[in-house]
Amino acid sequence: MSCCGAFIMPIDLRAPVAPPPARPFELTGRMVLFGMIAFFLVVAGVNAIMMTVAIRTMSGVDTRSAYEASQRYNDEIARMQAQAERGWHAEASVQRNGADADIVLSLADKGGRPVRGLRVAASLQHPATRAEDRTAALIETAPGRYEASLADLHGGGWTLAFQAHRGADLLFVSRSRILLKD
Repeated sequence: MSCCGAFIMPIDLRAPVAPPPARPFELTGRMVLFGMIAFFLVVAGVNAIMMTVAIRTMSGVDTRSAYEASQRYNDEIARMQAQAERGWHAEASVQRNGADADIVLSLADKGGRPVRGLRVAASLQHPATRAEDRTAALIETAPGRYEASLADLHGGGWTLAFQAHRGADLLFVSRSRILLKD
């Protein structure tokens, strides 16, 4: 006891100090707001990246100018009618030769006679990107039989297109979907 009647408790200065009790986690409105803003920023950022990549790889445009294509529409119909009136029979094939592909087009008139002396071009058009497109000038190897080879062509779906000219006149056009196997 002390002289004044107060009780003094001994203090051990070497004892570890207990940390103050931890406050329990509290979810505040500000935290929810920032969480939602962060979530939508991430979603918008990913969408912007995916859109940019998609547009750069496939723009979705098949013709450069729809107006110019519409101006040639009647001419195209007349050309297709003239092609139908000629009554040519066409047989096309694409054969794999390792990584290469051999393209053959045989043309015959209404009477079954070979159509000779044409300048024929073939193109294999990739459905996803024009960067993969391949073109070849076909050579007449036999009467009415035109051939070409395309090197290093991967498998998959393609559009095979032919155009046959005599002089400046476009006489024959054909487009078909094909599947090349690896």
